[in-house]
Amino acid sequence: MTVLPIILLCAVVLWVAYMTYGRLLVRWLGTDAYRPTPAVEKQDGVDYCPAPAPVVLGGHFTAIAAAGPIVGPILAGLLFGWVPALIWIVLGAIFIGSIHDAGSLFASVRHHARSITQVVREHISRRAYLTFLCFVWLSLIYVIIAFADVTAGTFSRLEQITSDVSASPITINGGAVAVGASAYLLVSIVMGLLIRYARIPWFILLAPAVISLGITITYAPQIASFLTGLGLGVFDASLWQTATLAKRWDLILLGYCFIASIVPLWLLLQPRGVIGATFLYATLFFGIVGALIGGVSGAPSLAINWDRAFTGWVSESGLTLFPFLFITIACGACSGFHSIVGSGTTSKQLKSERDIKPVAIGGMLLESMVAVLALSCVMVLATGVKTGSPDLVFAQGMANFQSMLGIPMTFALGFGLLAFSSFVFDTLDVCTRLGRYVFQELTGLSGRVGGVIATLCTLLGPAVYLMMAPPEWGFRTFWTIFGTSNQLLAALTLVGVSVWLWRSGRPVWYALLPAAFMLISTATALVMNVIAFTGQYQKAIGAGTSGAPMAVNIGVAIILMILGTFVVIEAARVWTLSRLARSGR
Repeated sequence: MTVLPIILLCAVVLWVAYMTYGRLLVRWLGTDAYRPTPAVEKQDGVDYCPAPAPVVLGGHFTAIAAAGPIVGPILAGLLFGWVPALIWIVLGAIFIGSIHDAGSLFASVRHHARSITQVVREHISRRAYLTFLCFVWLSLIYVIIAFADVTAGTFSRLEQITSDVSASPITINGGAVAVGASAYLLVSIVMGLLIRYARIPWFILLAPAVISLGITITYAPQIASFLTGLGLGVFDASLWQTATLAKRWDLILLGYCFIASIVPLWLLLQPRGVIGATFLYATLFFGIVGALIGGVSGAPSLAINWDRAFTGWVSESGLTLFPFLFITIACGACSGFHSIVGSGTTSKQLKSERDIKPVAIGGMLLESMVAVLALSCVMVLATGVKTGSPDLVFAQGMANFQSMLGIPMTFALGFGLLAFSSFVFDTLDVCTRLGRYVFQELTGLSGRVGGVIATLCTLLGPAVYLMMAPPEWGFRTFWTIFGTSNQLLAALTLVGVSVWLWRSGRPVWYALLPAAFMLISTATALVMNVIAFTGQYQKAIGAGTSGAPMAVNIGVAIILMILGTFVVIEAARVWTLSRLARSGR
């Protein structure tokens, strides 16, 4: 049996959920298609830029999707098996992720496109607001750390792989992937300039942009060699030890984040979102059509490995299915980061509340489908094969799908790795911009100079942390604390949305029940993380190595636990007072 029936079944379930439960959600929320949105009322050409739904969806989708729905499902599938991961991806996205994304975006639109933290401030308390801001800022820092490091690992890889559909080994050169990623950003800027000043519609520019990137992927190895000859050695992984090159790319990526987060939305974020969304749509297309062709022909490379369906309640690394399945998958089913994107940038671009359903709910369910395709790469993975590189697992899986359409494996692998890195780029700069917004809210910094200072302060922590983290850690260590903080952020966002819905007289149960589940699972994970990090810290000290990075993780986990508990207590207090006021006591 191939992966085709499972992929098609998931696609149908998610589509039916969008048409039915999605319609119910926007009805319960009370969206109004004729009510002016903040993007229209405050249009300034920099932060408030109303755009058509497809453009907003593209930017929102690429910002929230990134590496999350790829890395998380692949890691969870390797840890616990693909069946439990698949169940959580589909059901979590429908019943938790959809209301989280739609509720936070709608709340932001109804509060003048302010962040979800401001909604907490207005409907819970100022103390909860300041606490929530600190929590969000710390969570964003770990998003930057996790995604920058996994991208740096992609750019510094140099290895040969074999494939079921390739007669000879294929060399993976991270420098070639970095060339494609650089071209992706350059083409986005050119597209933004042409849209802005030449008034050329985005849909006319999209085809030339995609074609140029296709040509770049084809000749990326040669371009990398040419750039190396010009003195840009970071494009040739053979010149470096992997760990050293990865550190260099960490710093380069953080430098990119600084620049990208302070330029106008129209210059990079919006056009890059359109192109990035095309990569995501192409990934979905290749995955589904490739599975269809391979399923009909019974291709061996797409056959399901049932040995990996369920590997046990406890992984080989000692992680338990509850709560770490729900923490590891993160973005593929529910992600607190989505609320920061939705209330930070997306709400400032929405032309109509009618677009909340396709942008928020549609974006979440599309991301779930990306997670399903990523997980399918584990479904067909041979027994006994172990890898610490989810990006490569994803690229090989997508290349197998593309090979069903007659696409050469070398190009297909390049496309898969470029798609992976482009997804991460989309989140890195959005995340840094959001970190700037939050830091400015906390400190009161304003203007261009204030924005630069806030951006530097947001990136300082990731830069120091990534430079002092031992090379052997890899991104998995960062992913653990990122996933936990990210899911607790989702729980707190659902708590804030629930309080607002309650105080505004709307139904609340469909947000409150997911909030309770997310709180229980993430609180359990935080406690277990502190225990695990403490053990690793003691082990590092005993071995005579630096335990400083792990000490930071312990401290951050404890701080997140305290901050989250305080927000929940404040929300419960306000809820109780509201109930008493309604009953006349």
